[in-house]
Parts: sequence; C-alpha cells; structure tokens
Amino acid sequence: MWGKVKNFYSPWIDVCSFLILIITVFYSIYYYTQLPDEIPTHFNLAGEPDAWNGKGTLIGFLVLYVFLLFQCFGLNYFLFIKQEDPKEALHFINLPFVKKEKLTETQLDRVVKYSSRMLAVMNLCISILFAFILYGMIQTAIGNRNGLGSIIIIVVVLLVGVSIYYIWKMYREVK
Repeated sequence: MWGKVKNFYSPWIDVCSFLILIITVFYSIYYYTQLPDEIPTHFNLAGEPDAWNGKGTLIGFLVLYVFLLFQCFGLNYFLFIKQEDPKEALHFINLPFVKKEKLTETQLDRVVKYSSRMLAVMNLCISILFAFILYGMIQTAIGNRNGLGSIIIIVVVLLVGVSIYYIWKMYREVK
C-alpha cells in the first residue's frame, strides 16, 4: 500500500494527518474530566465563543473528526490510488468544459494524481483545523484562553487555498 500511495503523493501526509488525530484524541480524553458541564461549541469570526453546550458535545466533535478523516482517506485510496486504470478514476472527477475522452494518457494520469494529492493535503488541513478547534474549545472551557483567536481564519484560508491551487493545476493541465 505504501508503494502505491508513493506514486500519487508522499505517504507522510497521511501519517501526519493520523498522528494529529491520535494526539487530539488523547488530549481530549485527558482533559475531558477537567471540563465544566458547559463548553464552547461555536465561535464567531473573531474566534470568540458565542454558543455553549454540554461537554458531551466534545465526543460528537471527535466522532465527526474521525469519520471525516477516515472517509477522505478511504475515498482517496479506493477511488484514485487503488484504480488500475486512470480512466476508471476519472469517472469520479468533475472537469466542466473538458471532454474527458479526448485527454491523453499523460493528462489523465496527472489529473488523477492532482486529485489524489488535493484530497490528501485537504485531509491534512482538515485534521489541523479540527485539532485547532478542539484545542481551543478545551482551553477556553478550562479558562486558559478566551476563544480561538484570529488564527482560525488563516487555517480556513489555507484549506480553501489548497483546493483552488490543485483545481487550477488540473485545469492548466487539460487546457
């Protein structure tokens, strides 16, 4: 599996994503008993908490985080990496204004690789985003911080920027 993934992107991207997940889960479990009954569950654009819920919500966030991470990894692996023929993977990629059947083998291969890389890097960014939000929720709940701060916007812009970058690379390749 490691060798197949290497053909598309560095497997260390997935290792980092799952390492961040493991650290975040252990961090959340460690602080769970120290949390008050109400924890911040929503933050405004300035990163200040504006909604509070029971601390069981933290478990829901962790479950969502685990689900998203494994879902993105599974989609990436089974839709792109495990496919023997790049044309099969192309059924799952939307390229408006492009006639997929007219793409060359090289273009097909690159589009599939860019799609796979984009999904892997976005998975890492989502992992960073969830870890940062969960850390901020816990630290705000125990009184060590007053919200997420404005860094959250940078993380979200990074996530959107990654998507735009890889979509631009794909379109540049097929035009």
